[in-house]
Amino acid sequence: MKKTLLSLLMTVVMTAGAFAQQQFEFPDGGFENWTYFDSQGGYWDYQTSILMTLNGLYEMNGDEMTTALTAFRETSNVHGGNYAMRLTSTWFGTNTIFVPGALATLNEPVGEDYVSDFLDLHVINLKEAFSFKPWRLTGYYRYEPVNGDSAAIELKFYHSNALASSCPKFIIHETPQWTAFDIPTGLDNYPLAIHEMSMVFAASADYDFSDLESCRGQAGSSLYLDDLAFRYDNGPMELVEPLVPVVKTTVYPNPSADMVHFDFNKEVKARLVIYNINGAQVAEMNVNDSHAEYNASALAEGTYLYRIIEGNTILSSGRFAVAK
Repeated sequence: MKKTLLSLLMTVVMTAGAFAQQQFEFPDGGFENWTYFDSQGGYWDYQTSILMTLNGLYEMNGDEMTTALTAFRETSNVHGGNYAMRLTSTWFGTNTIFVPGALATLNEPVGEDYVSDFLDLHVINLKEAFSFKPWRLTGYYRYEPVNGDSAAIELKFYHSNALASSCPKFIIHETPQWTAFDIPTGLDNYPLAIHEMSMVFAASADYDFSDLESCRGQAGSSLYLDDLAFRYDNGPMELVEPLVPVVKTTVYPNPSADMVHFDFNKEVKARLVIYNINGAQVAEMNVNDSHAEYNASALAEGTYLYRIIEGNTILSSGRFAVAK
């Protein structure tokens, strides 16, 4: 017997390993990297270890799933680069359940309930805590609503499961041209590191992913997004850090008494800048390879922060410890 639509939504089976294996290198907030799935006639999807869409519903069995795509790769009208994201709200089935087009944070699935996890809007556990806390989330949007609908962006940050900052829901009304947005995170004076984050971009603002039957909005409303980034007002040159690191960095040994090694997943031409735990710069060196070394023997014991900076973009950031 065919399962009910709501049951399918909450029990859909998707293999986490398929996501991990098919992803391209981590994209930034410009949505330049997408994955192509051959099933059901083929479609593009944008999924990383941080941001995911609800396009996984398209993999479900049943004729009612033929309209289940809600996230699309835009090529003709973008703000920067080659691609942008379009989120479009839709009805699943015969006007059975309304689901807003959505992009949200989600830990990389470790089980089979990918969509169920998304609907619960679990916060993601950052692989490395935000040592340098972002002051603002910025980017560009366009919005084409149906019948007066509105879109929304929502942000929450946590320290060890305790809420550190909750930003008021940023409501978007009809906006035919690319328009910049700038959302304060409320973290500029927060003294602790940020370990978890919840972020939602929705094409229809009246959403409740824990109870899909409570979602309201208009099918066809479309939110376009591009060039998302975190920014730091107190950094030199107004530093920008993409939502996902542009470069993956491995630091070893950690802790170290002398030489600290930095391995990058690709060659970089950038600056390695090291700070003490209070944010004061203690060292800087140029990097022109996929590997760098820093002699930390002159540093006092303690925790240090690093940034890999190209121009005004933070390619990667993290921390290491010095122990004598």
